[in-house]
Amino acid sequence: MRRSQTFLTCLLLLLSLPAIASAQPRRIDADEDETGGGGATSSTASDASADQAPPPQPTPQPPPRATPQVDTGAPPRVYVVSVAADDTLEGYAQRAGAAARHELRSLTSVDWRAADQLFLGYDDSALETIERARVRLDQGRQAYLNLDLQQAIALLSGAVTDFDSSAAALEDPEDVGQALLFLGASYAFNGQAREATRAFARLQVQMPHIVPDPNVFPPDVIQRFDAARPRDAASPAASISIESDPPGAIAYVDFVARGVTPIVVSGLVGGEHIVRVTRAGATPSVTSVTVRARATESTSAFLVDGDRTAGLHEAIASIRDADIAAAPAGTPVHTVAEILDVERIGVIRVANSDVEGQVDIELLVYDVTNGRRLVRGAGTAPVAIGELEAAVHRLVSGALEAALTTRPQATEAEPPPPVDEESPLTPPPPPPEHSVVEEWWFWTILGGAVLIGAAIAVGVVLGTQGSSLGQNPSGVVVLEF
Repeated sequence: MRRSQTFLTCLLLLLSLPAIASAQPRRIDADEDETGGGGATSSTASDASADQAPPPQPTPQPPPRATPQVDTGAPPRVYVVSVAADDTLEGYAQRAGAAARHELRSLTSVDWRAADQLFLGYDDSALETIERARVRLDQGRQAYLNLDLQQAIALLSGAVTDFDSSAAALEDPEDVGQALLFLGASYAFNGQAREATRAFARLQVQMPHIVPDPNVFPPDVIQRFDAARPRDAASPAASISIESDPPGAIAYVDFVARGVTPIVVSGLVGGEHIVRVTRAGATPSVTSVTVRARATESTSAFLVDGDRTAGLHEAIASIRDADIAAAPAGTPVHTVAEILDVERIGVIRVANSDVEGQVDIELLVYDVTNGRRLVRGAGTAPVAIGELEAAVHRLVSGALEAALTTRPQATEAEPPPPVDEESPLTPPPPPPEHSVVEEWWFWTILGGAVLIGAAIAVGVVLGTQGSSLGQNPSGVVVLEF
């Protein structure tokens, strides 16, 4: 009976392959309203694949669903900054801010570029290079899934080179980590063991929290990744001492914010690390530091604020103790928005939590023209690298969409709405158990690169979670996670 059921399951899956192969993951941008009400952001597998043009298929495909287009003029200028309740939390606050800005850059319906360049202190060439790197990453990943390994290697190695040359504009390790991961897998599949080991070794030195998913990558790739593990990976004890002039700058090691200078960043794996030192509005200092296992190396940076961003660092720092129920002219939040020249400004505040290994996070989004608060979300999130970022991605995605698709009900003559009650940010639910259709070996047995790509698309769609949104009577959107 079990054997008959298995045969029947495989037969049904084979009959449904054209529909599965045409499924494509889709990002929902902030100005779209898929549910038809109140800026809700939850999505399903059906609407996640509707608006992307499918790749060529042997069977005719229906035309993509038309989405009504509304001419709203220029996209709103939006940005997000972060502050800590005290200096000991500055690293977590900056990681939360970096994760928020990473999510912001994925939205095509808002303009973040000019503010991002002012805040991070990079030039137009860095922006062009990093955008080209992200295109190469997407194309290289798809080439890998299609088993076009030579093309994947060319695209992914180009992406890594571009990411390295634009390190001044990088404050999140996810993109470069994914480029290294898929590059190493492409080398391994192509029989280039030495090159695969080199890519995986760098990944494990600089971004040990990024590991290959066994449901996506076959055992040979996993084994090659494990074989590249540095000797001191189990007990990393290398350190880098970082100073700056002026002090109080943010120190990043391998694209992860670690705290304010002067600081000693410990617990590192021996090898080459990328150190970036910056403060809001200053041109960052980026350098490569090689440290031996269980040894300490030192580096320093001299920072100069840009002409257009004078006072930005001080204004952001003063948000810590300010009343930010609203953001009228003259308040620190409004000053930050004016310097960055944005119409919407988001503020993330990070504080100590009563739960060990977690921090309290509060996100507020304001309309700069009238100082009103549009969105508020609050709760706790884990501090582990990767987990904090994932929680912030969900928080910011829902908040920005709500801020751009809802309008406060109060009029301009009325005072700003009062502070709403705290909305919980619950821990993310555990991932669902993988079914057989998500396993790499299942699609390998059935054969074909298209099937492998379909399995990945199904996994992405199943993993997409949206925030549920509501609007209270005062016009302030309240997020529940």
